[in-house]
Amino acid sequence: MTNGDGSPVGAEKRAEFFRDFIQTVLQLGAGSVVFSVTFLHEILRVGENFAGHLPTVVRHPGAILAGWLSLLGSVIASVVYLYLHAVSTKYESAYGEGMNITAGAAVLGLVAGLILLVVFAYKNLPV
Repeated sequence: MTNGDGSPVGAEKRAEFFRDFIQTVLQLGAGSVVFSVTFLHEILRVGENFAGHLPTVVRHPGAILAGWLSLLGSVIASVVYLYLHAVSTKYESAYGEGMNITAGAAVLGLVAGLILLVVFAYKNLPV
């Protein structure tokens, strides 16, 4: 990695970049869960009782449950990464492998969760 002027980026700046990246993953994971619950309530009308209307039947509920579990895993991995990042500032290079694993799990969980939520939304959107 280099700065805009071609000089190499220091380890401290790289660590700050990765911390900020994982914080973004954490925010996206948590926000996606909130968004999906809003989608269920506002678009599909799950949980509402209208006089004379049948209750909404959700198709493929396993997709949203798997998506939520994946996003939960992403959030947990992100929090663990941030903890290891904070501890690694005191004990340099002691938690590098754990940080790599949790960062990968956080990103993978976010991507998988978002894909599952999109599949669920596609299968349940009213036509």
